[in-house]
Amino acid sequence: MDGDEEEVEEGAPAWMATFADMMSLLLTFFVLLLSFANMDVVEFRTMMGSVREAFGVQFESPGDFQTRSDTPVSVAPGGSPTDPSVLPQAPTLALAARVRERLRQQGLEEVVDVEVTDRGVALRVRDAVLFDVGSDHLKDESLPILTRIAELSTEFTQELAIEGHTDDRPIHTSRFPSNWELSAARATAVLRYLQTTGLHPEAMSIAGYAETRPIADNQTDDGRSQNRRVEFVFTRPPEPDSEGTRAAAATDAQGDQPG
Repeated sequence: MDGDEEEVEEGAPAWMATFADMMSLLLTFFVLLLSFANMDVVEFRTMMGSVREAFGVQFESPGDFQTRSDTPVSVAPGGSPTDPSVLPQAPTLALAARVRERLRQQGLEEVVDVEVTDRGVALRVRDAVLFDVGSDHLKDESLPILTRIAELSTEFTQELAIEGHTDDRPIHTSRFPSNWELSAARATAVLRYLQTTGLHPEAMSIAGYAETRPIADNQTDDGRSQNRRVEFVFTRPPEPDSEGTRAAAATDAQGDQPG
C-alpha cells in the first residue's frame, strides 16, 4: 500500500511564512504612519528631488511624463531649467532634520517648535517660556534653554536672526509705548544672554516685529499664546543663482554677441 501513495512535492520553506507576515506588518505600519502624517506636498517633492540627485534614483518609469505643471521654472542664461521649489529648499530641509534631532537629544522638543520658512529654519519659543507678561527680563528657568540653543547654533554656519513677536493686544507703558518696543527689547535681551555663552555678535542679528507677523488666530487665547514668541532663524545662505548673478550673466551674454 505504501508503494501506491503519491509523493507530495515539498512546498516553500517555513521561514517564508514568517517573512511574509513581517513584510505585511511593516507595510501596515508605514501606511498608518503616512495616514497620521501632515503631508506637505512641496516639502515631500523637495526631499524626493534631493534624494534623486544624491543617489541618482529615478522615481518615475521612463514612460511616465508630466504634461502640465503649475510650478514656475526659471532658466538661467545659457543654463538649464531649474525648479525653484526643489533646489533652494533641499539643504534647508536637511538642516531642519538635523536641528530637530539635536533638540530631541537635548530634551527641548516640547518647548521649541521647528519650522521651515522661506528664509531658513526657524526655532519658535513661546514668550511664556522666556518672559513674564509685559516684561523683557528673562526668567531664570529660561536660561538653560537658551544655553542649549546657543550650543546648537555653534554647530551650524548659518547666521542666527533673533526675532521678537507679540499678539495684537496693545501695550502702553513708560518703558514700552507699543508692541514694537516690547518685541525689540525681548529680542535684544535674548541676544545679550547668548553673547554671555560665547556666541559672537557678528554672527547674530535682532528684529522686533510687534504683532505684524502672526502665525495663529489672535481671537483665541491659544492663538495669542502662539503669536507671543521669540524666533531663532538659521537664515538660508544666499542662492548662487541670485539676482546679481543672473544680471551679471545676462550682461556677459550680451557682451558676447557680435556687434
